[in-house]
Amino acid sequence: MSIKVNKTKQELEQSIRVRRDALQTLHSRLKDDSDAYQKWIMGISTLSGGIEVGKLSLGADNPLMDLTSIFFASVTTLLASLMRFQDYNNRLEGLVKASAELTGVLKGIRDSPNVSVEMVEMYNKSLSIVEMTLYPEQRKKYFAIAEAGVVSITKDELMFNAKIDKTEKKHALPKSDIELGNSNEIVKYEEE
Repeated sequence: MSIKVNKTKQELEQSIRVRRDALQTLHSRLKDDSDAYQKWIMGISTLSGGIEVGKLSLGADNPLMDLTSIFFASVTTLLASLMRFQDYNNRLEGLVKASAELTGVLKGIRDSPNVSVEMVEMYNKSLSIVEMTLYPEQRKKYFAIAEAGVVSITKDELMFNAKIDKTEKKHALPKSDIELGNSNEIVKYEEE
């Protein structure tokens, strides 16, 4: 059943793509931050362990060496606590789920022949998913990034298609006499 909406099917699809790309961009940034914390924790833990092994191997009994190990353990604990406080795992999981739901909505829009009540309901659901997943300042920031990405992709697609059209025209084979209808081999049937 067709309904009147203020957006075309293509506009709905574009809107969902921008929102999904914003979620995926934030996910990528959070993942990078989480990975950076993990690397620092692993590096400092490894360094602390190396100092302990060196201290035991050399038989060093220096109080400064004991303080160094305590310092590195404290820094590692601090970084792990900050990482836990940032709640990266839950935030990343929420973004993955929201992105998957938007991908489902996007598929539904693409599969539908025209704008329908169900499509508008799916679109509205996607809006609420994004609003629940992103804070307003995040929406502003990551929508701008996603819109720039979509515009760039669209420009690249248009340039690519223009180059293909130009190449096809340049290297087009001439039509044969049969295709042009100028051949003696064409059999014409008279209608009675």
